[in-house]
Amino acid sequence: MLCKSVKNNRFWQVLIVVGIVTLVFGIVYYSNLPKDAHNMSMLMGMFSGTGGAFVAIGVIKLIQHKRTAPEKLRQKEIELKDERNIQILRIAYTIANLTATILFIIMAFVFVWLDYKTPAFISLGAMYIQLLAFFIAYKYFNSKM
Repeated sequence: MLCKSVKNNRFWQVLIVVGIVTLVFGIVYYSNLPKDAHNMSMLMGMFSGTGGAFVAIGVIKLIQHKRTAPEKLRQKEIELKDERNIQILRIAYTIANLTATILFIIMAFVFVWLDYKTPAFISLGAMYIQLLAFFIAYKYFNSKM
């Protein structure tokens, strides 16, 4: 479940590996691009930045986990499993989901107004995928409970 803590460091280690792969991919592909491919250069910069951020976050979290006392880690895990904190997290996810859906709708209208049909269809598609994921998760967890 998303509201439970990661008991081992495997998530952060995988995040570091994914970050390194993404960072190297962005740098290598950027060095092989022609100088007039500005959109691809920007995309490779985004890959490099994302990879670097993943590596930095993973390393910081691993160091933080190693330096934290075991009692404090147990206390954090108990706080994350607290029913009140789980409810607060679920409310926050609900608000974020609703905000993202409204944002996708606004983006679609703005793109149509600017006569950008392809981005409008992409934002509508993303909104429909988000709603589909919500309904599938709702049906799945409703049948489990």
